[in-house]
Amino acid sequence: MTQQQEKMSAFMDGELDDSSIIDTIKQDAELQAKWQRYHVMRGVMRKEMHVAPNLDIASSVAAALDAEPAIVAPKTSRWRSMPVLGNVVPFAKQSGQFAMAASVAVAVILGVQNFNQPAPTEPFMTAPTAGPQGGLSPVSLEQTRALPRNDMNEMLEKKRKINALIADHEQQLLLKQAQESEENENEVSPNERP
Repeated sequence: MTQQQEKMSAFMDGELDDSSIIDTIKQDAELQAKWQRYHVMRGVMRKEMHVAPNLDIASSVAAALDAEPAIVAPKTSRWRSMPVLGNVVPFAKQSGQFAMAASVAVAVILGVQNFNQPAPTEPFMTAPTAGPQGGLSPVSLEQTRALPRNDMNEMLEKKRKINALIADHEQQLLLKQAQESEENENEVSPNERP
Protein backbone atom coordinates (compact mmCIF):
# COMPACT_ATOMS: atom_id res chain seq x y z
CA MET A 1 0.00 0.00 0.00
CA THR A 2 1.15 3.45 -0.70
CA GLN A 3 1.35 6.09 1.97
CA GLN A 4 -1.68 7.89 0.52
CA GLN A 5 -3.80 4.72 0.74
CA GLU A 6 -2.72 4.09 4.34
CA LYS A 7 -3.66 7.66 5.30
CA MET A 8 -7.03 7.27 3.57
CA SER A 9 -7.71 3.98 5.39
CA ALA A 10 -6.72 5.49 8.74
CA PHE A 11 -8.93 8.55 8.05
CA MET A 12 -11.92 6.27 7.29
CA ASP A 13 -11.34 4.31 10.50
CA GLY A 14 -11.25 7.52 12.53
CA GLU A 15 -7.58 7.15 13.48
CA LEU A 16 -6.43 10.25 11.57
CA ASP A 17 -7.86 13.81 11.78
CA ASP A 18 -5.95 15.23 8.82
CA SER A 19 -8.38 17.01 6.49
CA SER A 20 -5.73 17.39 3.80
CA ILE A 21 -6.39 13.75 2.78
CA ILE A 22 -9.80 14.84 1.44
CA ASP A 23 -8.14 17.30 -0.94
CA THR A 24 -5.77 14.56 -2.14
CA ILE A 25 -8.69 12.18 -2.81
CA LYS A 26 -10.55 14.87 -4.78
CA GLN A 27 -7.56 15.31 -7.11
CA ASP A 28 -6.72 11.59 -7.71
CA ALA A 29 -9.25 9.41 -9.62
CA GLU A 30 -7.62 6.17 -8.45
CA LEU A 31 -7.94 7.20 -4.79
CA GLN A 32 -11.57 8.18 -5.42
CA ALA A 33 -12.31 4.66 -6.73
CA LYS A 34 -10.58 3.12 -3.69
CA TRP A 35 -12.49 5.49 -1.39
CA GLN A 36 -15.73 4.23 -2.90
CA ARG A 37 -14.69 0.55 -2.60
CA TYR A 38 -13.58 1.04 1.01
CA HIS A 39 -16.99 2.54 1.85
CA VAL A 40 -18.77 -0.36 0.16
CA MET A 41 -16.65 -2.89 2.08
CA ARG A 42 -17.20 -1.07 5.38
CA GLY A 43 -20.94 -0.96 4.77
CA VAL A 44 -21.04 -4.67 3.99
CA MET A 45 -18.95 -5.61 7.04
CA ARG A 46 -21.15 -3.49 9.32
CA LYS A 47 -24.26 -4.81 7.58
CA GLU A 48 -25.31 -1.28 6.68
CA MET A 49 -25.70 -2.00 2.95
CA HIS A 50 -29.28 -2.64 1.92
CA VAL A 51 -28.56 -2.75 -1.83
CA ALA A 52 -25.88 -4.85 -3.47
CA PRO A 53 -22.97 -2.75 -4.71
CA ASN A 54 -22.86 -2.08 -8.42
CA LEU A 55 -19.55 -3.55 -9.47
CA ASP A 56 -18.75 -3.63 -13.17
CA ILE A 57 -16.34 -6.49 -13.69
CA ALA A 58 -17.60 -7.53 -17.12
CA SER A 59 -15.50 -4.93 -18.92
CA SER A 60 -12.31 -5.96 -17.09
CA VAL A 61 -12.94 -9.66 -17.85
CA ALA A 62 -13.59 -8.86 -21.53
CA ALA A 63 -10.37 -6.82 -21.70
CA ALA A 64 -8.41 -9.68 -20.12
CA LEU A 65 -9.85 -12.15 -22.65
CA ASP A 66 -8.94 -9.86 -25.54
CA ALA A 67 -5.38 -9.63 -24.23
CA GLU A 68 -4.98 -13.44 -24.15
CA PRO A 69 -3.19 -14.94 -27.15
CA ALA A 70 -5.30 -17.31 -29.27
CA ILE A 71 -4.12 -20.93 -29.38
CA VAL A 72 -5.10 -22.75 -32.52
CA ALA A 73 -4.80 -26.54 -32.57
CA PRO A 74 -3.68 -28.25 -35.78
CA LYS A 75 -6.50 -29.79 -37.76
CA THR A 76 -4.75 -33.06 -38.58
CA SER A 77 -2.80 -35.16 -36.18
CA ARG A 78 0.47 -36.82 -37.01
CA TRP A 79 -0.84 -40.40 -37.12
CA ARG A 80 -3.57 -39.53 -39.62
CA SER A 81 -1.03 -38.29 -42.11
CA MET A 82 0.74 -41.67 -42.16
CA PRO A 83 -0.87 -44.00 -44.72
CA VAL A 84 -0.85 -47.25 -42.72
CA LEU A 85 -1.40 -45.83 -39.23
CA GLY A 86 -4.14 -43.55 -40.50
CA ASN A 87 -6.31 -46.64 -41.01
CA VAL A 88 -5.03 -48.81 -38.15
CA VAL A 89 -5.46 -46.40 -35.22
CA PRO A 90 -9.20 -45.78 -35.72
CA PHE A 91 -9.70 -49.52 -36.22
CA ALA A 92 -7.81 -50.24 -32.97
CA LYS A 93 -9.93 -47.69 -31.10
CA GLN A 94 -13.13 -49.29 -32.39
CA SER A 95 -11.87 -52.78 -31.57
CA GLY A 96 -11.02 -51.70 -28.05
CA GLN A 97 -14.50 -50.29 -27.59
CA PHE A 98 -16.09 -53.52 -28.83
CA ALA A 99 -13.84 -55.59 -26.56
CA MET A 100 -14.79 -53.47 -23.56
CA ALA A 101 -18.51 -53.78 -24.36
CA ALA A 102 -18.19 -57.55 -24.83
CA SER A 103 -16.38 -58.02 -21.52
CA VAL A 104 -19.06 -56.04 -19.68
CA ALA A 105 -21.77 -58.12 -21.36
CA VAL A 106 -20.04 -61.40 -20.40
CA ALA A 107 -19.66 -60.21 -16.80
CA VAL A 108 -23.36 -59.32 -16.63
CA ILE A 109 -24.47 -62.63 -18.15
CA LEU A 110 -22.30 -64.69 -15.79
CA GLY A 111 -23.46 -62.67 -12.83
CA VAL A 112 -27.12 -63.16 -13.69
CA GLN A 113 -26.63 -66.89 -14.26
CA ASN A 114 -24.86 -67.35 -10.93
CA PHE A 115 -27.43 -65.24 -9.13
CA ASN A 116 -30.43 -67.15 -10.54
CA GLN A 117 -29.11 -70.67 -9.82
CA PRO A 118 -30.71 -72.47 -6.87
CA ALA A 119 -28.57 -73.01 -3.83
CA PRO A 120 -26.81 -76.41 -3.73
CA THR A 121 -28.74 -78.97 -1.71
CA GLU A 122 -27.08 -80.76 1.16
CA PRO A 123 -27.26 -84.58 1.49
CA PHE A 124 -29.31 -84.28 4.68
CA MET A 125 -31.82 -81.58 5.37
CA THR A 126 -31.48 -79.82 8.70
CA ALA A 127 -34.34 -78.35 10.65
CA PRO A 128 -34.37 -74.68 11.65
CA THR A 129 -33.08 -74.00 15.15
CA ALA A 130 -36.09 -72.07 16.40
CA GLY A 131 -39.68 -71.95 15.22
CA PRO A 132 -42.03 -68.99 15.39
CA GLN A 133 -42.99 -69.84 18.99
CA GLY A 134 -39.35 -70.10 20.04
CA GLY A 135 -39.30 -73.87 20.41
CA LEU A 136 -36.91 -76.23 18.68
CA SER A 137 -37.99 -78.22 15.67
CA PRO A 138 -37.04 -81.90 15.32
CA VAL A 139 -34.11 -82.79 13.09
CA SER A 140 -34.92 -84.64 9.90
CA LEU A 141 -32.60 -87.36 8.64
CA GLU A 142 -34.30 -87.70 5.31
CA GLN A 143 -31.94 -88.18 2.39
CA THR A 144 -32.55 -85.95 -0.60
CA ARG A 145 -30.41 -87.66 -3.20
CA ALA A 146 -31.70 -90.60 -5.22
CA LEU A 147 -29.67 -93.82 -5.30
CA PRO A 148 -28.96 -95.60 -8.58
CA ARG A 149 -30.73 -98.90 -9.24
CA ASN A 150 -27.67 -101.07 -8.41
CA ASP A 151 -27.17 -99.35 -5.08
CA MET A 152 -30.88 -99.73 -4.34
CA ASN A 153 -30.68 -103.52 -4.66
CA GLU A 154 -27.62 -103.66 -2.43
CA MET A 155 -29.34 -101.45 0.13
CA LEU A 156 -32.46 -103.65 0.15
CA GLU A 157 -30.28 -106.76 0.68
CA LYS A 158 -28.51 -105.06 3.60
CA LYS A 159 -31.86 -104.12 5.15
CA ARG A 160 -33.03 -107.75 4.86
CA LYS A 161 -29.88 -108.97 6.60
CA ILE A 162 -30.26 -106.38 9.36
CA ASN A 163 -33.92 -107.35 9.86
CA ALA A 164 -32.95 -111.03 10.02
CA LEU A 165 -30.28 -110.29 12.63
CA ILE A 166 -32.77 -108.30 14.71
CA ALA A 167 -35.34 -111.12 14.52
CA ASP A 168 -32.68 -113.70 15.49
CA HIS A 169 -31.62 -111.51 18.43
CA GLU A 170 -35.20 -111.21 19.66
CA GLN A 171 -35.64 -114.99 19.45
CA GLN A 172 -32.43 -115.52 21.43
CA LEU A 173 -33.65 -113.11 24.10
CA LEU A 174 -36.96 -114.97 24.37
CA LEU A 175 -35.12 -118.31 24.60
CA LYS A 176 -32.81 -116.97 27.31
CA GLN A 177 -35.76 -115.64 29.28
CA ALA A 178 -37.47 -119.02 29.02
CA GLN A 179 -34.33 -120.80 30.24
CA GLU A 180 -33.95 -118.40 33.17
CA SER A 181 -37.58 -118.88 34.20
CA GLU A 182 -37.12 -122.69 34.16
CA GLU A 183 -34.01 -122.42 36.30
CA ASN A 184 -35.86 -120.20 38.73
CA GLU A 185 -38.67 -122.75 38.99
CA ASN A 186 -36.18 -125.57 39.58
CA GLU A 187 -34.42 -123.63 42.30
CA VAL A 188 -37.66 -122.78 44.04
CA SER A 189 -38.95 -126.37 43.93
CA PRO A 190 -36.24 -127.99 46.14
CA ASN A 191 -36.63 -125.34 48.76
CA GLU A 192 -40.38 -125.76 48.90
CA ARG A 193 -40.10 -129.47 49.53
CA PRO A 194 -39.99 -130.56 53.18
